[in-house]
Amino acid sequence: MLKKWFVGILITIVVVFVVTGVYLFSIIESGPDEPQEAKSIVHQVEFSNHATQAVNWLNSLYQENNIPSLSVAVGVNGKLVWSGVIGHADLNKKILADSETQYRIGSVSKSITASAVMRMSEKGLIDINAPFKHYVNDFSAGKTEYTIKQLLTHQAGIRHYNPGFSELFNSKEYTSTREAAAIVENDPLLFSPGAGFNYTTYGYTVLSLAMESAYSLPFEQIVVSEVLSPADMTATHLEKANKGEDEHLAAPYLLMGDTLIDAPDDNVSNKYAGGGYVSTPIDLVKFGNTLLGNDFLSAPAKDVLWTAVPLVNGEMNSESYALGFRVGQDEFGKFVHHGGKSNGGYSFLIIYPDTGVVIAFASNMAPAEGGFDRLEKAKQLARVFIIESPEK
Repeated sequence: MLKKWFVGILITIVVVFVVTGVYLFSIIESGPDEPQEAKSIVHQVEFSNHATQAVNWLNSLYQENNIPSLSVAVGVNGKLVWSGVIGHADLNKKILADSETQYRIGSVSKSITASAVMRMSEKGLIDINAPFKHYVNDFSAGKTEYTIKQLLTHQAGIRHYNPGFSELFNSKEYTSTREAAAIVENDPLLFSPGAGFNYTTYGYTVLSLAMESAYSLPFEQIVVSEVLSPADMTATHLEKANKGEDEHLAAPYLLMGDTLIDAPDDNVSNKYAGGGYVSTPIDLVKFGNTLLGNDFLSAPAKDVLWTAVPLVNGEMNSESYALGFRVGQDEFGKFVHHGGKSNGGYSFLIIYPDTGVVIAFASNMAPAEGGFDRLEKAKQLARVFIIESPEK
């Protein structure tokens, strides 16, 4: 009897290992055997001489980081001047990426959302210094003393994802912003509003609830009206789980060590405002170019959008975070930026207001840990166009 029991346990273990092995083998993706050639497009002829250095940058980043595909675009003084792409949008189907390939941009969505709020502010539709409860008075009574601006700057005290995969890789479809915001409605704040900084995607979900109340429209329509349409961002939209297969959306992958695997299924309806958009680098450059112009936001509004906000004690927050953007400074002046790391997406946007240079890139790979320094890589490419642009 004991022998049969032992044999049964042994068979079960073997079956589990075999099934697990078959599953892991099925999701592992191999890179192409043949070398990939970058596609380079010069959109403004006066920047033709920059293309060689830009392609070298693109090839180097692609080859050094086991990336399925990488797409990049550059704007200078309000114009799209160069774009390039390399690799596969789908490794299994051997579909090459092109300039129309859309990527999950993750938290770059926060920059889009914050810009929509500033447009609303300039129209008198929302007061960023007003308490959240002024717009949503039935949300967790006693815990809504934070302001709209504190939600924008991660100083409201709202938590980020809980540990583990249940929230990071969400499987539930949230049918409304109110339902999604309820995820954190009854959780205690991490600190008194303004007293600390805690980067939180859920804070932007709560923010979008106030936007809907102030505008009397769904969040998706607000962003279309206030950002996507004015910036002509025709390739940017929320990723909907029930909208069917998108022919332009790149297949998402995770990088586990040196191994690429298919990213698990995910539903981003819990984080539309803070991480739910898909886009192209060309569209993100349109966004940056539009922000740099004078018609989208006034100079004072951009100053608010792009000024890092200190805590109530006067200390600067730990990430030099403004409203949906981080702020930095280098030899070329001030720059604002935001990265996105999502389930199968790794993106970045940087804008140099003083030089008019905008850099955006995106990949359909997210590293499980670490990853290349996106800010440093973006600055490397920006230097090519800042130093050698025809206007200099």
